[in-house]
Amino acid sequence: MRLLIILGLIGYVLYKFGNLLFRAGAASQQRRPTQGNVNVNSTPGGPGKSGKIKGGEYVDFEEVK
Repeated sequence: MRLLIILGLIGYVLYKFGNLLFRAGAASQQRRPTQGNVNVNSTPGGPGKSGKIKGGEYVDFEEVK
């Protein structure tokens, strides 16, 4: 009986310790250092042109079941 209690406590401690390590690893993955500057032009081609898409080629598709 004493052996089962000891094994249960050891398993619980290892479970909590593993959970703590997993959370620490996941938190370090979310922090990404920014490198350089990123510039985004909201309207391609300059300020005089609109960003709307004009026509295009129609592609027929077949539904796959």
